[in-house]
Amino acid sequence: MGAPKMIPTRHHGLIDYGVAALLGGLSTCPTLPPAVRRALGTAGAYHAGYSLLTDYEGGVKPVLSMRQHLALDAIGGAALIGAGLRMRHESNEARALLVGVGLAELAVVAFSASTPIRGPGQGSGPVGRLLGRDDAATARQVGYPPFDTPKPAAEGVYIVDSLLPNALGAVIGTRMTVIRLPDGDLLLHSPTRFSRGLKRELERIGPIRHLVAPNFAHWTFLKDWQEDCPEATSWAAPGLRDRSQVQKSGVRLDYDLGDSAPAAWGGVIEIVPVPGGAGFHEMAMFHQPTRTLVLTDLVMNLEPPKVPLLLRPLAWMFGIMAPDSMPPPYLRAVVKARHAEAARAAARLIALQPERVVFAHGRWFERDGTAALRHSLRWLWTHGHEEPAEGRHGVEPLQTGPGGTTIATEPL
Repeated sequence: MGAPKMIPTRHHGLIDYGVAALLGGLSTCPTLPPAVRRALGTAGAYHAGYSLLTDYEGGVKPVLSMRQHLALDAIGGAALIGAGLRMRHESNEARALLVGVGLAELAVVAFSASTPIRGPGQGSGPVGRLLGRDDAATARQVGYPPFDTPKPAAEGVYIVDSLLPNALGAVIGTRMTVIRLPDGDLLLHSPTRFSRGLKRELERIGPIRHLVAPNFAHWTFLKDWQEDCPEATSWAAPGLRDRSQVQKSGVRLDYDLGDSAPAAWGGVIEIVPVPGGAGFHEMAMFHQPTRTLVLTDLVMNLEPPKVPLLLRPLAWMFGIMAPDSMPPPYLRAVVKARHAEAARAAARLIALQPERVVFAHGRWFERDGTAALRHSLRWLWTHGHEEPAEGRHGVEPLQTGPGGTTIATEPL
């Protein structure tokens, strides 16, 4: 008889993405040797990549079977063990870390089931049950009802709390910010799922004229809004249109955002691009009349009761749960790839002294925005990068092109 299978595929999926995030976080640890960091970072990216392509609860596209997934797990674990044994010039502690992670991965493989109950190729929808709870209970737990309805945050600023399918076939809370511009038009920042009812409620506030995809992750609902709001202009973070997934989706991106807000936005919004590696940008927006800063993923403030019990230790360890309120380790690693520039951008955000800070995931900062933002971005004030002084306004601005903007001149 074989070893008992104590880890169902649903829980294996949670482990997969938790391990990938952990490896990505360790790959940024400055106390580890560069060769060890590279091995950990490669292993994390490898792990996340084939997990997304597996036909189980953690998959998105059913390319690989669960048995193939487990074989790749075993190969990855063996590769880490081999790397640790080969690096004879590194410290024993660093080598032991690689070997230990590899052995742990092989142990998980040995005790994991190979037959999933649900998956993207088995007739299950992307929004479903989370750890055995029904959909309504899940929605109440992870999100902030009422959903898909505008709620006032400040004068002319509204938030729309919604739900988003995640890579584990479950749901997470997400948030759109709506700004009413001086001419009465509405700007939708990081559009959430579309519904005719939500559109009608928004149109009672003003016509929908601008759709903003602020980073590489928050664009997937843009096409649905475009189809029902064909007169709306779409604005995107730099580089988003070059991604193959975006090109295959058929979404229309009219203009790329630059260092300055478009004239069509009425002069009430300041843009602060926060750069990262691999072409990443998050386009932070500051609504000057209400001193409201609008972010997407640079801050994540998950409240413990809204995180599934099994995931709370990982969320705490990764710093994405209140009161730490940092982005996940993989995003911190991406941003730190351009650490000096990102730190200057963060200093600009703090120098704006926002009264409130809205972001996509978790409890947003309804008051004391500047202090909360400083705390959440403290991971950027390390390794020789000086923390900005309180109330500092003399931050060196980013360079802009002629006319103060780098917005594309031709719609695509």
